Amino acid sequence: MCRFRPKDKPPHLSGTGSRSLLLLALIYLSCLAQAAPGENQNALLIQADFAGLVMTGVAYSVSTELDIYNVRPLIPLYDIAAASASLEYNAQTWPAGTVFVSVVDPGVGTVRKSVVLKTKTGLYFVSPDNGSLSGPAEAYGIEAVREIDEAVNRIPGSEWSHTFHGRDVYSYTGARLAAGVISFEQVGPELATEVIRLKVTSGSFDDGVLTGYVAGGTGRLGNIFFNIDRALFARTDAKYGDQFSLEIHHNNKVVWRGSLPYVRSFGSVAKGSNLLFMNSSGALSVAINQGSFASTYNISSGIDWTARLQRK
Repeated sequence: MCRFRPKDKPPHLSGTGSRSLLLLALIYLSCLAQAAPGENQNALLIQADFAGLVMTGVAYSVSTELDIYNVRPLIPLYDIAAASASLEYNAQTWPAGTVFVSVVDPGVGTVRKSVVLKTKTGLYFVSPDNGSLSGPAEAYGIEAVREIDEAVNRIPGSEWSHTFHGRDVYSYTGARLAAGVISFEQVGPELATEVIRLKVTSGSFDDGVLTGYVAGGTGRLGNIFFNIDRALFARTDAKYGDQFSLEIHHNNKVVWRGSLPYVRSFGSVAKGSNLLFMNSSGALSVAINQGSFASTYNISSGIDWTARLQRK
């Protein structure tokens, strides 16, 4: 059996000849090659629509060697579309093998499935199959989907609990997968290569008017964005500095009306001023420089929060 852990440096050697040094180096390299299962660990990311560190504690109890990250800010309560968008956005820079746990689960304890999705890029997503996986499925493709076998992948002794699968099932399974305690095949039975998809609609551009709805961005920063992407916005032929009129309606009642400039970034306007810009995901967005547009004007997201924009 290997006497050093693969992560350790070789021990300091003194009074040994070159032959001994070579022998010990070969032993050390052999240790690296024969690392025990679970020692090659992947990062674990956890997002949820509630605060608390209990899920992180569950993951850490599986392996104290795990690198665990909690996604902040929190997802708005029960906002499955925001969970989907957050997973898609945050996953774009992480390497293959990374495990994401997403707990936005208003249907907890019902017949909805608990699954792990493996993308064609080698990422893993642990979540209820309730639409939360729409974004990563669309962006990165589906390699395979497995239903979590709770007879194996559930905190022992938690069978009586039916309202906190994020703790009892998802963080536990995600940590075991990231730590190499289980393989993807050991998650549970393989399902069809599909997940529940949210109905996604794009905005429109007719007679010089852009229409859409507030698709997200109502969290801590409050930079709201619309279901209007770069390609659609390009049809306005807008240039930096152009002014746009904007109306935001909630259930057909005007919530905000005004004009604002289309600019490159926040610093293009004075502190406290409104701006229209293209965010890093390629969605048309509205913000207050060093402020929260969403909280200042009490704006939320969803298809009943409609927007109408026109270049002046």
